[in-house]
Amino acid sequence: MAGMTAITAKLRDDEKRTFLQIAESIGTTPSNAIRMFVAAFNKRGGFPFDPSNPYGFNQETISAMEDAATGRNLKGPFDTAADLPYQR
Repeated sequence: MAGMTAITAKLRDDEKRTFLQIAESIGTTPSNAIRMFVAAFNKRGGFPFDPSNPYGFNQETISAMEDAATGRNLKGPFDTAADLPYQR
C-alpha cells in the first residue's frame, strides 16, 4: 500500500459540522469521504459532477426553478390538488 499524506482545507464552522454529521449518518468517516471524492475526481479527470449543476437537475427542473425564483410562468393558487392542471 502506498504511503498516506495529509491535505488541508478551510471550511466554515457550519459546513464542517454538517459534513461530519452527514458522514457519520451514512456510516463513513470524513477522511474516507474525502478519499472517495479524490478517487472519483482523479478517475474522471475533473469533478465527478457538473459544478454548475451539482444536484443533477434536468433542464425541465432547472427551468421550473428559474420560473419560481423570478415569478414567471406561474399558475394558481389552487384550492385542491384536483384543481391542478395536469401537463404531460
